[in-house]
This record gives sequence, C-alpha cells and structure tokens, in this order.
Amino acid sequence: MAVNRVPQGSRMVISVQNGVNAGGLPVYLQRTYKSVKAGAVDADVYAVAQGMANLQKYPITGISRFDEGNLVNG
Repeated sequence: MAVNRVPQGSRMVISVQNGVNAGGLPVYLQRTYKSVKAGAVDADVYAVAQGMANLQKYPITGISRFDEGNLVNG
C-alpha cells in the first residue's frame, strides 16, 4: 500500500526573548505566521524571517517551519 503526502500549507514560527522573569530566567514569546506556501524553499522562508528580525523589538532566539499535509492511499 503506497501512501502519499499531499502538501496543504505551512506556517513559520519566530521565537523571541521578550525579557526575564523575577527569577532572572528568560521569558519567550512565539510569533506565528500562517499561510506560508507549501512549495516555498526553506532558505527563502529563513530569509523572510531574518528580514522580519530587523523589525522586532526583541532578539530572535529561533525560527521554525511546520508543514501540513494530508495522507492519501494511492
């Protein structure tokens, strides 16, 4: 049985450190950007995230990409 994955979309998540708590530990926020084209090249998604880093008030600590798809038999 062959199962294929049909891409449905993608989202990009940028993690930022927005300060520290009372104990001195870093506090993080995640900013999610939906509707990234499933066919977008990882390097291009990363370049967009880096460009957005210049617009952020807080330092970026990570960039993630999550791909979604349907699994179909056939």
